[in-house]
Formats: sequence, C-alpha cells, structure tokens
Amino acid sequence: MPNPKKISLFVMDVDGVLTDGTIFYTDLGEELKAFNVQDGLGLKLLRKSGVELAVISGRESKPLEKRLADLGIAEVWLKCPNKVEALKDICESHRIDRSEVAFMGDDLIDLGVMKYAGYAIAPQNAVAEVKAVANFVTRKEGGKGAAREACEHIVGLSGQRLIEFLER
Repeated sequence: MPNPKKISLFVMDVDGVLTDGTIFYTDLGEELKAFNVQDGLGLKLLRKSGVELAVISGRESKPLEKRLADLGIAEVWLKCPNKVEALKDICESHRIDRSEVAFMGDDLIDLGVMKYAGYAIAPQNAVAEVKAVANFVTRKEGGKGAAREACEHIVGLSGQRLIEFLER
C-alpha cells in the first residue's frame, strides 16, 4: 500500500460517504439527508491541519449545499458527469499534483477518480470493486463516522493526530 509523503487535498463523494446513502423525500418532494456531526468536526480539523477539502458528486440537493456551506467547503462540484475531469480541473486550479490527492468514494461511479487520485479511500459500506482499489478502507460506514476516520488516517500519515488541531 502506498504511503504518500503528503496529502494536500481530500476530495469526497457525498452519498455513501458523507451520508449513509439513504435519501428521504417529503410529501412535497423535498429531499432530506442526514449528516454525521463527528464527520463534520473531523473535516474542519483536517482543514486546520493544512489539507484542502473538495466535494465531487453526481447529484445535487439543497440539504447538501447547506451542509457544505456550514463546513466551509468551497470547492464543490455537484451534478458532475465526469469526476476525473473535475479532479483534474481542481488540481490544476490549486496547483496540486494528483499524487497529493486523497479521494474517498463508495460506488462504481467513483472508480475512475479513485484510480486517478494518488490515494484512494473507501468506507466500509463501499461496493467490493471500490474496496479492491482503495489504499485504505475505513472500519466505519459512510454517514456513520467514515469521513472522520478518513480524516484521522490522513493526518496520521504525517505522524500527527486530529486533536492537535482542535485549539488552533
């Protein structure tokens, strides 16, 4: 398993990573999603450690946009038909080599971008094909602490711990 010297950018899919993949609809057709607050704190602390954050998703929703704004994630690509091209654009605009990118995904649509990124992460509930290409598979499932575990893992690669960034 590769051990990157530096992760500068952590990019995530949403459904199945930041959520458990369940989508609720109200009688009015409004979409509801549930997000894990521990994932949110982990992402904020990871950003404090110096790692940039981005989201690339094939879907869009108002609850997702609100959550990403609350987390301060500005690099957001929603309803994205080609995740690899999106990641190439993000790397170019931020002047980050793909070897410094960790991508976390859970389903077949994420395979290409996981292979393109320098480091691939999958939550425990990912499909088998995704787990097979992942450099790291979390013990926790998407929407249930997997993103937090990934943040801890990324910081741990440089010999640090997330808690070190709590008071910064």
